Amino acid sequence: MRHALTFVALLVAWSVSQTTTARADACVADQSGDLICGTGKDALRLFAATTSPSKTYAFAWRTAKGQPQGDDIPDYDVENVLVRITDGVVLSKLGGTYWMIGQMRENRYDLAAAWSPDNRAVVEVANSRWDNDSLAYYRIDGATVAKLDLRELVKSATLAKARVPAQKRDKYAFRIPDYRPATLDARGRIRLISEIYVPKSDEDSLDYNVQVDVVAKGGKLSGRIVSIQRTKAY
Repeated sequence: MRHALTFVALLVAWSVSQTTTARADACVADQSGDLICGTGKDALRLFAATTSPSKTYAFAWRTAKGQPQGDDIPDYDVENVLVRITDGVVLSKLGGTYWMIGQMRENRYDLAAAWSPDNRAVVEVANSRWDNDSLAYYRIDGATVAKLDLRELVKSATLAKARVPAQKRDKYAFRIPDYRPATLDARGRIRLISEIYVPKSDEDSLDYNVQVDVVAKGGKLSGRIVSIQRTKAY
């Protein structure tokens, strides 16, 4: 069902926070072909597909026990992080918990990075089987990273646009599907597909083209939905 476009404007603000960097040492390839930064319990494994255009930054994963050995898979809580590849410094913790070792990967989970052309900002999209785990914007300024959580902003706008009654919203899952990857330009304009659906039901998903504009002012990041319009899945 299509609805006439109604303007949805939601504003959120997140104070710029200083992120303590953690040194991991330079990154080198292992036997699986993955880049590993650091050794022992401090070892990080990079996700090659999330590398910035300048090859300076990427997403990575780690555990408190370090990297698994051989064909083992992580048996401890996984944490995703934003890394500076040139020296292995961790700039910020991310919201996802995805892992990948060579051709092995976490089942029914996907992680994507949408970088700005100037390499100064990135959008993290982390989806588990049924829902979105993290949708966030990160602004890099040297060793300092400012984060803006966009998940509730986009989810709330999508549910409102779909006219889902408040008493039924808990039934709906929310995802950022990967059939049309999110994009981020140098002006902070994010374009993505937002999807809501009822898990394990015969109902079709409701998919929307969404544009979010992110601006920095007075030491704070803020995000605003400037357009949201129904689209067809795939």
